[in-house]
Amino acid sequence: MFGVWRTRDGDRLHGGGAFQFERLYVRVTPWRVILIGAGVGAYLLGLLLYLPAEAAVGKDRQAVGTVWKGEAGLEPGFALAWTVHPLRSIVSLAPAGKVAVRGPETAIEGDALWRANALVLSQAEGAGSLRLINAMAPGLPFACDGEMTLNATDLAIGGGRSGQGRLRIGPATCAGAGLITTPLPMAGDLASDADGSSLSLKGPDNSELLRARLGRDKALSLTITPAGAVVLPGMTASTLDIR
Repeated sequence: MFGVWRTRDGDRLHGGGAFQFERLYVRVTPWRVILIGAGVGAYLLGLLLYLPAEAAVGKDRQAVGTVWKGEAGLEPGFALAWTVHPLRSIVSLAPAGKVAVRGPETAIEGDALWRANALVLSQAEGAGSLRLINAMAPGLPFACDGEMTLNATDLAIGGGRSGQGRLRIGPATCAGAGLITTPLPMAGDLASDADGSSLSLKGPDNSELLRARLGRDKALSLTITPAGAVVLPGMTASTLDIR
């Protein structure tokens, strides 16, 4: 592409024949072009390798590291860490690696695959504080204390793949709007399909307290049942659609 055509004399191998003084055209690539190309390639590779973590999580969250290995803060006191594995990513044709959530009384780890509009947890498990819910959804009018355990397989947060998971909570105490509920164990069923992911949270008598659905278009539908309004302080029985 960057070659320069130059001439040189024939090699006179024909001993005085018609080709004795022929001019041969040879394509030569200048070393200067090679060095510039190598420098530009190394610069672009460096930009890719050291692309800051904010490019993965956005500027709204504090983050350190790179898009390949980084950590983002989740208030209050939690952090989401990730490590991208190049070989697994090439085989999967999508970024793949490990994710972990750490914080007070929290250690949840899993294998993850980043697809368009979805995070697929091929396998995830661990235990954590219920304060993590408020770290991920800070707008909730209540906060709960207690422990939860998570186990999920092929769960696609945002949809795109069939998967499932299970949350076990409590006993937990929730407070909000000047009210405090008594300790109550709860359990949640997680599921995902081609169109989205969902959560169904139930009380000890198997009555549904909360139902949430996250679609591929990032639209969130949240339903609080009458039984849930009794357990979750500051909430009323209603359905809220957020886009």
